[in-house]
Amino acid sequence: MNKTFLRSACMALAIALVLSAQPLSAQLLLNEVYVNPPGSDDPFEFIELRGTPGTTLNNIYVVVFEGDSASAGNSDLVIPLNQVTIGSSGLILICSTLGYPIINASTTVKDTLVFGIPGGIVENGNTSFVVLFSPLPILSGVDYDTNNDGVLDLPTGAVLQDAVGWNNGDQTAHIYGGVSLTQSAGTPDAASRFYSNTTAFSLAAWYNGDVTDQGTFDPLEVSGNMPAEGALSPGNHNPPNNVSVGKIFQSANLEVYPNPCNELLQIKLNPGFSDAQIKIYDLQGKLILTRSIMGGNITEVNDFREGLYFLEIASATERFSRVFSVTH
Repeated sequence: MNKTFLRSACMALAIALVLSAQPLSAQLLLNEVYVNPPGSDDPFEFIELRGTPGTTLNNIYVVVFEGDSASAGNSDLVIPLNQVTIGSSGLILICSTLGYPIINASTTVKDTLVFGIPGGIVENGNTSFVVLFSPLPILSGVDYDTNNDGVLDLPTGAVLQDAVGWNNGDQTAHIYGGVSLTQSAGTPDAASRFYSNTTAFSLAAWYNGDVTDQGTFDPLEVSGNMPAEGALSPGNHNPPNNVSVGKIFQSANLEVYPNPCNELLQIKLNPGFSDAQIKIYDLQGKLILTRSIMGGNITEVNDFREGLYFLEIASATERFSRVFSVTH
């Protein structure tokens, strides 16, 4: 038998055995990422992962890939997870303990200080966050997309487990894994997985936006599916935990739902909120609709193109604004 063929067959068998030894329950999902805190990023950036409680991980890597066209595929950050056991909360938090000295005891913490990273983890532009299994080492500072075709050239046997990213507007940039988050304006400061959605490589699993302080999303710069309860929760499960996310805004005076909407957008106002006007803009700032509303209103959106829209409701004394999405 040809020795080269035999060596190749043995290597393939070894990789297959390693893969089969990695139980399905060990699949790790990205759960929350925070890359651009207000002010200095250091030491508040973090990456949170979610998996089966009590599972011990081996040959798992969390990698942040550069997306800029000139350096697409560069591994800006590589964190290996070997002999790391997922906490009873089902979460692993990769962060600096300088920024998060007290974390839920049931969550496993991987301190970035161990890697010589005091707190600033990633850039804020074209970025992909990837969780992958690889029997061979994944190295930091290596170009894993040498021909810049948007496809990662990973070692033999490497398998992506989950990925999410975003683009800052560079049309030649690459986002790896197929999930690219968008919002009403700008590039996300943070993104959170819905508690009830454990599907890998799923755009619908995420909400995202800019952050106004260390835990609050800016309602003017968010994804169209941002829940009213959306907030950052390092080391804890993301809100809303078991709450319907159908209403995109709710206060004592106003409810707007559903989101996404298809044919109708319902606007329900407190009777005391009168003489109000509604305006809807597309993401280019073009005014799509304007009308007065008194006490309640149903707005038809079946003629709207699919995408994100900016909703503004104002009276003489109050003003509300929100982003909603239309799908057909």
